Amino acid sequence: MESPGKFLRRERETRSISLEQISNFTKIKQHHLKAIEEDRYELLPPALYVKGFLMGYARYLDLDPRDIVLQYEKYKKSLIPPEPVELQPEASPKKKMRQWFLLSLVFAVILSTVFFIFYPARRPAEKKSQVASVPLISPSLVTRSEGEVRPIYQAQQNQFAEPERAEVDAVKEEMMPALKVLEAGVGTGVGRDGIQQSLIGKCSAFRSNNQRGYFFTRIKTRKEGKIAHIWLREGKEYHRIEIDVKPPAWSVYSYFTFRPQHTGNWKAEARDGDHVLTSLNFNVVQPIEDRSL
Repeated sequence: MESPGKFLRRERETRSISLEQISNFTKIKQHHLKAIEEDRYELLPPALYVKGFLMGYARYLDLDPRDIVLQYEKYKKSLIPPEPVELQPEASPKKKMRQWFLLSLVFAVILSTVFFIFYPARRPAEKKSQVASVPLISPSLVTRSEGEVRPIYQAQQNQFAEPERAEVDAVKEEMMPALKVLEAGVGTGVGRDGIQQSLIGKCSAFRSNNQRGYFFTRIKTRKEGKIAHIWLREGKEYHRIEIDVKPPAWSVYSYFTFRPQHTGNWKAEARDGDHVLTSLNFNVVQPIEDRSL
């Protein structure tokens, strides 16, 4: 399998483009671009940033960013050695016979115990004595006993009500969506308050003079999974990135740098597969000094 770094380097050299040109346009440091071409990912930031570098590099060369990210993920998986398979030793015939003997002995003991417990209960003589020993009950006693039975029946109802309510709550929880958006917004930055991240500079319009926009979401989830941040321009998907989320609540964000060719109507969406969790509209406009020209 050809690595993504070698592929990008070949495409760049075919177009006679230098790393310095790509670095000046994408704002990615030149030594990071060189590490990508040499497939030395241990010299780069975490995988989330590496995918962003690859997508920016691919867009500059007019390549499909998603194909490059997919090629990167497959390449990383190919570097993981397969886990060794441990072969279980086959049991010897003597050991198998010993196991069968022990199982037969246990079964015989259980069968004998059940026989001696239940056989006396089936004898007719004891049935007659049990019937003869039942005392006669007067109507007055029946009336009192019925009055005493009602609280016991109500207590039994209350005893089974709790498990039923717990089962209903469990079913309701299963019917709830696996992912839920607790907070979402677009702004000019992301800060940290203690251990929790938060959006800074919430706004609905950005300038196309290389201003960076941030899409922030805080997700509630029952289990580990992924969500996708989708950036759409004029209704068409322009940028996508998949991000891991963990229970019970997880804050994630993505960003995009708006250049002069990016003016227009934009939308930021968080998706679980094809399901849209949240959608935010905003605009990218020219700077004021550019409009006056």
